[in-house]
Amino acid sequence: MAEIIKIGDSFETEHVFEESASRAFALLVGDTNPMHHDEALAKASRYGGLIASGTETTARMMGLTAAHFSGLGPTVGMEFTFRFRRAVPMDARTRIRWEVTGIEYKEGLGTIAVCAGTLTLVETGTVAVEGTSKGVLLDS
Repeated sequence: MAEIIKIGDSFETEHVFEESASRAFALLVGDTNPMHHDEALAKASRYGGLIASGTETTARMMGLTAAHFSGLGPTVGMEFTFRFRRAVPMDARTRIRWEVTGIEYKEGLGTIAVCAGTLTLVETGTVAVEGTSKGVLLDS
């Protein structure tokens, strides 16, 4: 399956962290941090308003890799790392982008794609989250 991906391939999408959906997501995953729920506290904070949960920002990034690679065949994620550089304000428009930075074939398993990704605030061009991923396109 190595022939269907190559180093330098990229894929991206835009996502708006709509307030009601982001609050619901945070509660769904057990993130009760008031920065995601208490408007008065969040407004008085250094962020000036509610921010999206890191569990949601990273889930959106992971979900894009799953959606992209599953379109090429059976795939599973193997490893992810993330670094939070900036808070993501609720209602912010973001661009999530991944680029293939490495490819390795493992006999009996499949083609492992290594990627570097970012979640960028569209309004300012600021990178809010950086990540790396490894996923395998499974042999039949």
